[in-house]
Amino acid sequence: MGLTLAQLKQQITEVVLPLIKEHAPKDVADVVRQQVEATLAAAKASKPNYAAHLFGDGNGDAAKHATSSQTEKGMLFARYVRALAGARNDKERAVKIARTWGYSDVAEALEKSIEKAMSAGDPLAGGFLVPTEFSQDVIELLRASAVVRSLNPTTMPMTSGSVKVPKITAGTNAAYIGENTNITKSELATGQITLTFKKLAALVPISNDLIRYSAPSADGIVRDDAVRALASREDVAFIRDDGLSGKPKGIRNWINPSNAFNANGTVNLANVTNDLGRAVRNIMDANITLVIGQGGTGAIDVRTGWIFAPRTWQYLFTVQTSLGTYAFRDEMLRGTLWGWPFRVTTAVPITMTAAGADTGGTQSEAYFGAFAHAVIGESLGLIVDASQEAAYHDGSAVVASFSQDQTVIRVIQEHDFALRHDRAFSLIQQVAWGA
Repeated sequence: MGLTLAQLKQQITEVVLPLIKEHAPKDVADVVRQQVEATLAAAKASKPNYAAHLFGDGNGDAAKHATSSQTEKGMLFARYVRALAGARNDKERAVKIARTWGYSDVAEALEKSIEKAMSAGDPLAGGFLVPTEFSQDVIELLRASAVVRSLNPTTMPMTSGSVKVPKITAGTNAAYIGENTNITKSELATGQITLTFKKLAALVPISNDLIRYSAPSADGIVRDDAVRALASREDVAFIRDDGLSGKPKGIRNWINPSNAFNANGTVNLANVTNDLGRAVRNIMDANITLVIGQGGTGAIDVRTGWIFAPRTWQYLFTVQTSLGTYAFRDEMLRGTLWGWPFRVTTAVPITMTAAGADTGGTQSEAYFGAFAHAVIGESLGLIVDASQEAAYHDGSAVVASFSQDQTVIRVIQEHDFALRHDRAFSLIQQVAWGA
């Protein structure tokens, strides 16, 4: 086990120097002590990680890696992926690589996952379940990157691959009655929503140079690539997918038809303001609780919010009143619209037609809802595979990773999405604001 510079100096001071003093004449002991201290001082000045250089990974990086392992969220996951890729999916070899790089926390997590696999068996041939702490790092980054997650929906585990969410579909009725009059019977009606895992997979090609050279900056590249690959497709699914062909059903297809309406075809501030108000009122008419504006404490209601395309944001941000003042800009600079946070994403298209097709037109959509009633069921943690021989399709051609000197990382998530109440969201269709 390597010594730090402080530990090395302590060892020399407490053990070596007393031995020299005891067994050598005083003048000799003083000369040796002075030489040792001078050498250590020079080494410390020229190489701060001198002890790591002597006893660690051979290039003075061990202390640097140990310190940097706690710097940014998601870095542990990135180092896990990079060690696994460098070991070509061999976890025992990945442990050695992680320790060579100075990533002791990654090595320990890999060892624990090996022990778990030996005791329980690996249910997914060739798959590696990312340790929980690393997976949580990535989920936090997804929450910031993916607009649906950033609005704080309800999340729940699906340990068996599915979960049933009960709900009340009809409540008890109460009425005033006269004397000696029978009370009208009413019954509570219930239902349930079933969430069943849908598999989201991503392929991320990584240059082997990033794997070979343990520069900390490579960790950020690996992490960001994986997060972007998962976040962008997940957002499309949670907002607009139809629930067919193994995909989740998104907000657009869960919304009650009575809460979806077309924007006024004449685009001006008065009509746009009326459409925004109608979106809010639809939810209030369904008795869905909304925190109006920022409330008494000034805290933003982060469980209610808007989602729209960048073009829609541009119109709302720049539209002016008849007096030449910006209608919404000052508030939108604070990240809210009518007191509720908004999110901007290209997952909402701006090329829709009046008939609802996603391409060929100039129309878009805008969403408003109570995200406390949006549910994400998460089945199992991230699964990561690495291969230097795999081939992948880059959108136009098949690429051989071996000839490109790349390692292909495959990341798999399993989850589902639903709305507990289909009138907890409003959808403004045929939005041509800013077109």
